[in-house]
Amino acid sequence: MAEKPEDNDREDSAPLRPVLLHDRYLINPSTPMSDLDSPSAKAYLAEDRHDLGRKLFALICTPGLPPRSDVMAVLKGNAIPGLLPLVEWDTIDWPPLGERSMVVIYDQPLGGRVMDAIERDGFRISEFDLPRNVLEPLAEALQQLAGHNVTHRAVRADNLFFMDKERKTVVLGDCVTAPPGADNPPVFETIERSMASPGGRGEGGIADDLFGLAVSMVFIVQGSNPVGALNEDELVNARVVQGSYATLSAGSRIPMSLLEPLRGLLNDNRDERWTMEELALWLDGQRLTPLQKKAKPKLENPFTFAGHDHVTARTLARAMTQNVEEAAKVVKGGHLESWLRRNLKEELMADKVKETAELAEIHKGNAQGMDDYVVSKVSITLDPSSPIRYKGFAFMPEAYGPAMAMEMLRRGDAQIAAEAVLRGIPDIWLNAQKDFRPDSSPIGRTFTKIKLILQNNDIGYGVERCLYELNPSLPCQSPLIVHDYVVGIRELLPALDEAANRVDTKTRPVDRHIAAFIAARFDHDIVPHMKALNSPKKDQSLIGMVSFLAVMQWRLKQGPFYGLSSWVGGFLGPAINSFHSRPTRRELESEIPSLVRKGSLPELFDLIDNAEKRKADTEGYAAAREEYAAGEEEIREIERTDTARSVEAERVGQQTSAITSIVMALIVVSVLLLFETW
Repeated sequence: MAEKPEDNDREDSAPLRPVLLHDRYLINPSTPMSDLDSPSAKAYLAEDRHDLGRKLFALICTPGLPPRSDVMAVLKGNAIPGLLPLVEWDTIDWPPLGERSMVVIYDQPLGGRVMDAIERDGFRISEFDLPRNVLEPLAEALQQLAGHNVTHRAVRADNLFFMDKERKTVVLGDCVTAPPGADNPPVFETIERSMASPGGRGEGGIADDLFGLAVSMVFIVQGSNPVGALNEDELVNARVVQGSYATLSAGSRIPMSLLEPLRGLLNDNRDERWTMEELALWLDGQRLTPLQKKAKPKLENPFTFAGHDHVTARTLARAMTQNVEEAAKVVKGGHLESWLRRNLKEELMADKVKETAELAEIHKGNAQGMDDYVVSKVSITLDPSSPIRYKGFAFMPEAYGPAMAMEMLRRGDAQIAAEAVLRGIPDIWLNAQKDFRPDSSPIGRTFTKIKLILQNNDIGYGVERCLYELNPSLPCQSPLIVHDYVVGIRELLPALDEAANRVDTKTRPVDRHIAAFIAARFDHDIVPHMKALNSPKKDQSLIGMVSFLAVMQWRLKQGPFYGLSSWVGGFLGPAINSFHSRPTRRELESEIPSLVRKGSLPELFDLIDNAEKRKADTEGYAAAREEYAAGEEEIREIERTDTARSVEAERVGQQTSAITSIVMALIVVSVLLLFETW
């Protein structure tokens, strides 16, 4: 995928005019508001033409990144205390990018970011004000979201804002411009989700939001990032060994008044972690004693791998997926199995590792014997609650769709994501879960469906189909219309009609992305059209393409589409040439221009695949073939008769010649005898 142009590249060249959304909201591309940027969206000044005194700003989403439009629909006009009010959202033509983009308009937080106020201005929120002024209202906002079956999943310290200039009211910021959890630094995610790729962290639940809120409270209390000196590997290892609370509070002072909620909310055991119920009880004055994870005792013989000592299976599993070749050696060589038995006393885990190594030897040379497969499987054995990890691609099962979309955006393809499913890695992960029930698992059924789609490489299936099936908010990524931000099926044909004016019309208007997009978003049976589209015969494939588009125009009652009809009309040659009758072909060719001017794809389809014309052509061709065959037979019969006569004449001639020769010979002999007698 081509890289998107940066906003500033266009802004430096010339002033850009404001863009109008819904005839009401003006968004000024020449007035960026970088203090309000989100990691995946740029902020710009916005204005309400119906209320000029209202302070607004707009976030322009990253094209190609699936936004959370379902959450936008919940938040729009739904004033939830503790959340930044979402005013409006839709797609617009965005001049700095030269394409359409999703825009989300919010009320401006007049007091700016909480962490900016703390780090730059020395602002402080006391330990006594923090529970009532920050923790309680934000937790209630998360609970209200949960009541709408929605998670925030962007709860982090730099996404907290003061709504008022006096800096009294704190709210949670944007949560819709990127997939769930994608914008969060790993420290704000639970250990399991922090190890997933940004797009693969998943929707989670309110417990995940409360975890991020607790980490944010630690940042506010300490005035900065308490673990900023640690890299990602060091942070994960410290959290696994010591616990998240101990890691975040190490070397700093946590106020006594906040010890209970922070310990409870930052508990790494999800069964022991505080829920909203425990937090509400604490806020009401009831004192609880949260269980806190104890640091693991130091092993006498840690497992040394890739230059680091590991005392837990979890940190080792992560390290192994980052160094596959070396990991495969310790698995196949039996070293890991031995360490698990002798040092961790994990007999069942050791048995599974041994079984994996033995199967790898049996399947040596095929997929199940490959190092990436073996290490991925072993990582699940060592740490079944962590993400599925395969060739650097890590995701929680429910987040496979967004993770795949981000792979497309980052790498330009999603082949590794597809390969993980085709190799059956998600099935291994699901079967490793204690509470997994294959017969009643929606996720299991989803992956079964995905695998079938990926195994079919026809147009309309494969990776492209999975992208649109699993990401309802993802716009069509076809190069023909990617700049038009086509999300809904009704937007597709108009976009193709516009594209006819700017693309090379020698390119077919239905590529793999467009076919997959239609198959995923069009609520009608299109299987026959897709079969025709995938025909190896060029004329049948073209007829399938036209029928694919024609049935959409007919069902959606859209049009006319003059540009698209002209574009399609240019491909009809092979379909017309499939008729046998020359007069019929000339007739069809003469009708195309008039139908193109009508902009009707169904009529173009009827022209080239009219049942009556096809029947008449077929019958005429059959009759002509019969007539031709009869003529051929007559000629052969004549030839056979002429040949027989020639043979008979030759025989008679030969007989006559022989008799004549004999007679002549007798005459000569007789004459000679007479002369001798005389």
